[in-house]
Amino acid sequence: MVLTAWADGTVQGVEALTVHKLVAANPDLKQVGSTAELSKRAKERLDEIGLEDALRECALRLDDPALREMAFQHCVRVMGADSQLDSEEMLVLGTLQECFGYSNEDVKRLLVLASRQV
Repeated sequence: MVLTAWADGTVQGVEALTVHKLVAANPDLKQVGSTAELSKRAKERLDEIGLEDALRECALRLDDPALREMAFQHCVRVMGADSQLDSEEMLVLGTLQECFGYSNEDVKRLLVLASRQV
């Protein structure tokens, strides 16, 4: 989700706040620590290998289907936080869809779920 915030090259304040809230609200994510440090590491990796490769690297580490769905939904929430949608952010969802093996129907279902859990 942090890479989603960085996808367009900058992290808006509302995106950073959304990431922070999502981490704070989810016990499975609290061990990630400082979201500022997480953002710094994500940006460094993004600069090193590019958006698609950084996304693939992160996505392929998630082997639990529930965590994959959570990650996808969190990325959707971060994308919508600034009320702007650009091609880089759409690339994030497309890459995650491919990495996770989601069908178009899976994506539709997850988009609906993400919109309901704001």
